[in-house]
Amino acid sequence: LETNTFRDIRSVATDTTQISPLSKGQSCFYQYHLSLTMKLIATFLAATLGLSQAFTVVPSGSTATSSTSLAAMADRRAVLKTVATAAAAVAVAAPLPAFAEYEPKVDDLKQIYFLGASLDKLVDKLANPDTLEAGLDGVRMFNKDPDFYPGYAKNFISKTVKKSADADPRVGYIKQACTLIGSVEQLAAGGAALADKKAIDESISRVKKAQALIGKFLAESGVKNEKLDAYIASHK
Repeated sequence: LETNTFRDIRSVATDTTQISPLSKGQSCFYQYHLSLTMKLIATFLAATLGLSQAFTVVPSGSTATSSTSLAAMADRRAVLKTVATAAAAVAVAAPLPAFAEYEPKVDDLKQIYFLGASLDKLVDKLANPDTLEAGLDGVRMFNKDPDFYPGYAKNFISKTVKKSADADPRVGYIKQACTLIGSVEQLAAGGAALADKKAIDESISRVKKAQALIGKFLAESGVKNEKLDAYIASHK
């Protein structure tokens, strides 16, 4: 009988059709809370087990044994179901701990900052015929993995938005910036930049536009840092 009693409790307390679904972040807390609730129910039963058994024990040979036992068992199960369901509902309704929201950190976007700062040197190299080819080599290297920085930016943004990080305007800034940087390779292809000052000027203009877009990303990142602020102020 005792085994049946505790089996009844488990079947009711774990009936997930009566419980609202929880998020993954809340599951560990819920399991702990449910375990504590089960222990409280078990304590309650231990205290009342003698009383419940008083309704099931009848003199041997009595013709009322079967009907009395079944009736008492049905009543007891009804009570147990009410108690267990109420306890489970309390476990779900109990206040859940507040999970701290992500706080943007400079370390999580430093590669974007480094990219923007390094473009100052690229501008200098493009403006100097003696270092132009070295600058273009850097652009060619950049174009070997054009998706790195957009992916890096998306990873950062995904920590602060619940969904559709790829569609976030800030990720768009980095995509545009990378497109502008990469386009310098074709613009100056075949030594055109050496022979045409307009090509040089356009290349430099595109790099500076990319820097401004990176500045917008940093400004809207939510990170406060002196170096970031200085970069943003000088690349508008």
